[in-house]
Amino acid sequence: MGSSPSPLGAPVERREGRAKVTGAAKYATEYAPPGRVHAWPVPATVARGKVTSLDTSAALALPGVLAVLTPDTAPRLAEGDDPTLAVLQDARVPHHGWPVALAVAETLETAREAARAVRVGYASEPHDTALAWDHPDAYEPDEVNGGYPGERRQGDPEGAFAEAAVRVDVSYTVPPLHNHPMEPHGATAMWQDDSLTVFDSSQGADTVRQVLARLFSLPEERVSVVSEHVGGGFGSKGTPRPHVVLAALAARHTGRPVQLALPRRELTELVGHRAPTLHRLRLGARPDGTLTSLIHEVTTHTSRVKEFVEQAAVPARVMYTSGSSRTSHRAVALDVPTPSWMRAPGETPGMYALESAVDELASALGMDPVELRVCNEPPAEPDSGHPFSSRHLVECLREGAARFGWAERDPRP
Repeated sequence: MGSSPSPLGAPVERREGRAKVTGAAKYATEYAPPGRVHAWPVPATVARGKVTSLDTSAALALPGVLAVLTPDTAPRLAEGDDPTLAVLQDARVPHHGWPVALAVAETLETAREAARAVRVGYASEPHDTALAWDHPDAYEPDEVNGGYPGERRQGDPEGAFAEAAVRVDVSYTVPPLHNHPMEPHGATAMWQDDSLTVFDSSQGADTVRQVLARLFSLPEERVSVVSEHVGGGFGSKGTPRPHVVLAALAARHTGRPVQLALPRRELTELVGHRAPTLHRLRLGARPDGTLTSLIHEVTTHTSRVKEFVEQAAVPARVMYTSGSSRTSHRAVALDVPTPSWMRAPGETPGMYALESAVDELASALGMDPVELRVCNEPPAEPDSGHPFSSRHLVECLREGAARFGWAERDPRP
């Protein structure tokens, strides 16, 4: 029998394509079960503190308003593994934008108006949102995102760097980045007896089901999560976010199906983000370009709600061979929203910094950047010593250079 044709490059008809282009495809907040009502969150306007008062009288007086959920009136949640989902359970404000109340009304417009009519009093506390290399509270985590060790060391990287014939010592800053999918995070939740059904904009319906079952003390078979279409996620919809918990809380409280789509301005504070990263790279090499020392140090922030540390130094553990290396992370817990997954978390800013430093080393050596990478191509994975199952980076570099005339360029930076 001959080998089957490769699907790569073959035309493939998307099964949901017709439904999407004709508008027939339904997204999480396009379901309209009988009796559906709408919810709108009230975000905290201070960076850190505690809610001391919530005046809901003006909101409740609006025609069509069913309820305003507060930490005093919202249903109780069981303790879960993710504290970013413990919404409306107490008066604390861990960061700006944290939900402090939720308005529920017959129409979306009325819910929004009611949320704006809620008057909130705060006891503000001193806050810290500034990431810096020399932050006094920086610490070295045992693990970073993905379960990687916070630090890896081989040989004597500091000594090898000091003795290297050619050295670069460079720093880079990568700002925070935010997930903003075309479809905002939204859900439609409904209860029937003690069973919960949720239409959620999620990349992981099974995980949403497991988490909701635990939070609402239900067996998993009594929770149904439907995520038929997702209008973009980029990692931010890979795990449950507060919107789905808020919708389920409101549906239980009111006895009506509740629909909630997070306002776009609140996505930056409730659904994760790529944390800013500060990078220092030190590369030492022989005159022929052979790396003798590679040191990549990363400082980043996490929140006080939940630890999430970008694994930004991890790419430097596997990209190049060197006699000695150290890759390390430091984190600072600040009064900021909790970082989370975003399109290859950690690897993206880490590769940017690493490859920029390699380019700077090539300039210092007076060497072609492609050739510098080729001469430091590892025969096995440098971090573990395990053989690669496949690795065609050199072929890709050669092919790419040939296709766009790399050799004919002006080599000056």
